[in-house]
Amino acid sequence: MKLVEKILMPVDVNRVCAEQINSVIKIAKEFNSEVSVMYVIPETELHPEIKEILVKFVNEELAKIVKTLNEEKVSCTKPIIDSGNPVDRILQVSQEQESNLILVCSGNKSENEKFRLGTTAEKLIQLSDVPVWVSKTGQKLEIREILCPVDFSDPARRALKNAILLAINFEAKLHILSVFEPFFTTSPRFMLDSDEENEKLYHEFEQRMNQFLGEFDLKRVNHSIEIQKGIPHEKILESIQANGVDFLVMGTNGRSEFSRLIMGSVTEKVIRQLPCSFVTTKTQFIFQLRLDHEIKEITTHFEYADKLQKSGFFKEAIGQYLICLQINDMHVPSMFKLAKLYEIVGDKPQSAYYEKMATEILRRLWDKKIEYEIRMHYKANG
Repeated sequence: MKLVEKILMPVDVNRVCAEQINSVIKIAKEFNSEVSVMYVIPETELHPEIKEILVKFVNEELAKIVKTLNEEKVSCTKPIIDSGNPVDRILQVSQEQESNLILVCSGNKSENEKFRLGTTAEKLIQLSDVPVWVSKTGQKLEIREILCPVDFSDPARRALKNAILLAINFEAKLHILSVFEPFFTTSPRFMLDSDEENEKLYHEFEQRMNQFLGEFDLKRVNHSIEIQKGIPHEKILESIQANGVDFLVMGTNGRSEFSRLIMGSVTEKVIRQLPCSFVTTKTQFIFQLRLDHEIKEITTHFEYADKLQKSGFFKEAIGQYLICLQINDMHVPSMFKLAKLYEIVGDKPQSAYYEKMATEILRRLWDKKIEYEIRMHYKANG
């Protein structure tokens, strides 16, 4: 089972980003992912000898990165060297490889400059259907406090589902924020009591928030829920500072040509400030469940099942524990896990069945142990 099966990591060989490397190691080790390191040579007319030297240099730099990843027990494909428009080629390769995630590094601009996101990262976020993870230059990846702003849209749903799974897997706290924009008017033609109207609208907003969050299982994640009043992007940035947020999960607009270009005004205003590392999701989830049914080792299936259970994929975890019992029909740990999971999903008869099965096997094993010890005792004293 691989929740994040394939990660595409485009790099800049002229400025290797340590934060990007550390991030991909952390993610790949957590989710057993395969990483493809990629570099795109820009379209320029080069003398053949110069191009040969350049390709040799790129190969050497990519090999160094792959060596670093391999030393950390991260699985890698053969490095990819392509040429052309970097954004176009990255998008094409991500589709061909069916990547779950594109992981890039932010730009290298100074803190005094207005936008620090980086041109390539921004264009990828605008155009990619695959989730884009941006590691902030100079910020060590510590996923302890996650912020997910929501506006009740489909992109927000995808973002929150991903944020929940990230929080569970990295044992982080999840801050869920929604921002209510008060209604104001200065026109004498509208004889409205703005305070009264805003109170009514705020009450409706709260109801929508509760209805929206009701779609998600938040019981297993450490989380906070907050509604603030004001300008959305400003309140999001304030929340990041106030809560010490080190990772942001945001949804972007869908696949229409217009929305692909604007990405969502709130998201754009936030991520251009690059307050922390972040991931954006559009039409796809980061986590896509894929099970390898060819794996025969019981320990591998058991570990995969534990990961599925931890991430909330209870039915899929049950399937993996059942495979463990097919390999070894006396695997007691799988029986106890099945008893617990069937109880969670509401199947009490099956829960009782596996609980009884495990208990009976343990009793028989204990009886055999006692019998063996008695035999050894009499043999020694016979």
